Amino acid sequence: MLHEKKVLGQLEYELMLLARHSLRPHRRHEEVLERSAMVLLSRLENVPPMTLKELSCALRLDGSTVHRQSAALLRAGLLDYVPRDGGEVARRITPTDAGIAALANTRSIYEQGLESVVRDWPDERRLQLLDVLQAFNQDVERLEGALWPRSEEPAG
Repeated sequence: MLHEKKVLGQLEYELMLLARHSLRPHRRHEEVLERSAMVLLSRLENVPPMTLKELSCALRLDGSTVHRQSAALLRAGLLDYVPRDGGEVARRITPTDAGIAALANTRSIYEQGLESVVRDWPDERRLQLLDVLQAFNQDVERLEGALWPRSEEPAG
């Protein structure tokens, strides 16, 4: 049991470091979305339009936080409201083409930074890391009851 506690402590520490690292190249001229915008747009890109309340629940964030973040993205033209269905009162939001393009650009920049870290790794090691991260994230999502939509695109 002592060994398990030590491993859990090391895991916690390494996850803290992982969350701290920014893997994008440090070039000032690149337009990169803020992390909160990237998460919000990523959550919306593969699902039907959502209300702010649904989005708040999905992201496990306070409603006022989601409202503030989405308002900034609406002003920037990265999100838009969709027409309401029938008697629906709550408005639904979805990424605009500009929002999807900004998300793709930001991902590309982060992928360049990630490439600089794993450049010399064999494909097998890259796939091992991917498998472990996916399993970890999916287990967290199951425990929290908040599954994250993923594209159907297979790795490799």
